[in-house]
Amino acid sequence: MAPRALKNKLFTFFYGLKFFPFRNERRENLREGRQKGFVGVQIDGLAFPFLQEALDRGYLPNLERYLRRGHKLTEYSAGLPSTTPAAQSVIFYGHDHGIPAFRWFEKATGQIISCNDLDHVQIFREELFANETGLLAGGSSYSNILDGGAARSVFTVSSPHPQTLFGRMGGLRILLLLLLNPFRVIRMFFATLAEFYVNRRDEWYHRRKKVWRTQEGLFPIIRTICNVILRELQTFGVLADIYAGVPRIYTTYSGYDEIAHHFGPTSWPALKNLRYIDRRIGEIIRAVDHIAGADYLLVILSDHGQTPGYPFQNRFGATLGDAVSGFLRENQTASVSSGAQEFTSLHLGFLQDELEARDRGWRKRAYRRTKNYLQRKIQDLVPETLKIDPEGGVVITYSSSLAHLYITGSPHRLNWQEIEQAQPLLLRFLKKHRGIGFVLAKGKEENEICIFHQRGHIHLTENPRFHQEELEFLRPYGAPYDLLAQLYRFGQGPRCGDLVLFGALDEEGIACFDDQVGGHGSVGGEQSRPFIILPLGHQVLQQEKLSGYEFIYWEVFKPQVGETAPKKKGGDKLSTADEFNRKLSDSEYILHD
Repeated sequence: MAPRALKNKLFTFFYGLKFFPFRNERRENLREGRQKGFVGVQIDGLAFPFLQEALDRGYLPNLERYLRRGHKLTEYSAGLPSTTPAAQSVIFYGHDHGIPAFRWFEKATGQIISCNDLDHVQIFREELFANETGLLAGGSSYSNILDGGAARSVFTVSSPHPQTLFGRMGGLRILLLLLLNPFRVIRMFFATLAEFYVNRRDEWYHRRKKVWRTQEGLFPIIRTICNVILRELQTFGVLADIYAGVPRIYTTYSGYDEIAHHFGPTSWPALKNLRYIDRRIGEIIRAVDHIAGADYLLVILSDHGQTPGYPFQNRFGATLGDAVSGFLRENQTASVSSGAQEFTSLHLGFLQDELEARDRGWRKRAYRRTKNYLQRKIQDLVPETLKIDPEGGVVITYSSSLAHLYITGSPHRLNWQEIEQAQPLLLRFLKKHRGIGFVLAKGKEENEICIFHQRGHIHLTENPRFHQEELEFLRPYGAPYDLLAQLYRFGQGPRCGDLVLFGALDEEGIACFDDQVGGHGSVGGEQSRPFIILPLGHQVLQQEKLSGYEFIYWEVFKPQVGETAPKKKGGDKLSTADEFNRKLSDSEYILHD
């Protein structure tokens, strides 16, 4: 018997024993032969250059072997905003849905939307995706923000029919799986304890080595949930689905992104964390190779990167909200909501669901008492991510290096002249602030976008013409001509703030309006440089330049799905951004002497 055939038989026996409770599901899916499918593995927040650094330093041995076997690592340009909800909306549904950031304010209803909050995500999910068929229809979603229409959604924020891992597998099967996989259970238990100790050591190391520091707050809890509990359980669910032959599977590993926000994207704790993600990906690679119940295309990618930066408050002495309130009026009161609190509530909610899937008893009582205690103590431990200034008539939502400022009192989005009338000199204050790179606002004319910066402003229309020096302010953020198309499309979004603030990028890094030392959401630096790994010879790798997320849906995942893809909105008509790109190409960005 050939070595590979023997290896396959050993793997089949080993995984067949581990996932014995799923044998009937596998047999059903294989009844008509192996169908086409895909497994999408997303490493949240990992930029292409930092992935290369981790490979060079030996943190990713499984990925390194995978690349040597006949796969190619390439980078692409992230869309704007460079956030997971916006990226997954395109990856799962094929077109842009105008999600403006991780947090925003609905002026018409007065509703704050945060993608950390399950109820908030359900609100915009029903509005944006109710009549669309997602990429994961009939498949599984693990640890994602959006569910993509998956039939099974575990640890997923947005889902019309969420499931717990216990509920997905059933009581008897869970008991059998625990007996058949004792090593994974023991490993998760001891890794949970070890993570708290490792975090203390990393905090000490970071304080000695770095100038910019973040508050510790609830980060140890967030880190343990993401890096141990969710990582182990989501991997277990993905492996079970690969064995069973579920045709479409997508999962997100978010541990690196959380640690990179806290310590920095190139920090030792962040890169070290990739070792553990790499081990889980190694398990998935072996499962796809040897025991897959479908003909899978394995796609490993990130949705955005992170740019090293600094907390806005640390460098300038006040949060963005306090700086704006102080400018508008002295001694104003404001109510503050916290993203970290919402994040922890979200993941504690996942754990609650898991506990409620079991019989009531001491576990539920212990959980409830712990949760109530944390809720009483939590408010002083979390940084500001939302500022509501009722006297100044301003709402500001932060999403890392991107912020949206809304003037209340009007249900529609104001143009820059209306903002000047409502809040005189506010725009001048913001564009002159050293922590703000530039400010985007609607123009007076239809489809006109204005960008304000320290040395002036420009007006973007369908027929752009600029002096070369007018675009110098964009050069720290990338190629100005590429950025203009992104900013023009993004600025047309109906959910954007009356003013959209982009964190300044200089030798210190990018300004993070949240309490972070690694930022994304806006433009500039590594946050705009995610990666994708595909088999050599894949048609996407023949393209000279990859940008946005549409190609991932239409050219990577959709060919692995049987049904006809939903048509792009507007039929064959060019989107606003496509039309803008064409006009820019036709005019060759005419530069005047």
